[in-house]
Amino acid sequence: MAFHYVARGLIRDGGHILLVRAIGDNMTFLPGGHIEFGESAPVALARELFEEASINANVGAFIGAAENEWFLNGQPQAEINLLFEVETGLSHRNPIASNEAYLEFFWVPCKDIEYWNLFPESLRQLVKQNRLPKQAFWGTGISLKSE
Repeated sequence: MAFHYVARGLIRDGGHILLVRAIGDNMTFLPGGHIEFGESAPVALARELFEEASINANVGAFIGAAENEWFLNGQPQAEINLLFEVETGLSHRNPIASNEAYLEFFWVPCKDIEYWNLFPESLRQLVKQNRLPKQAFWGTGISLKSE
């Protein structure tokens, strides 16, 4: 099984949220990426945002975590996403250029998130609310297995 330890940012403006997807794919996710060994999650998130889209990010409060699992080419994959509020000064009225040829960034209205195939799925309700939870969020896409 491959394990992915990931930091993701909730970047909002005017009732919109910034999403990213691989070009040609129908799945979307929050901007961010893998946390490298010896790197804190907030530092990893700021690095990934700058590398992928030249976004200068002020990584703020920890929001929560979401776990997910899936199969890729028949191989099991698991991930833990650490979620942070991010301030950027970006406007949803302006497109975000990607530095990666395989990625595209775009703004969508938070209220329409169910139409954008956001993964992990457990994040959809969090985004749709367009407000931060009072307690740390925990979301899962994993079916509990009985022992």
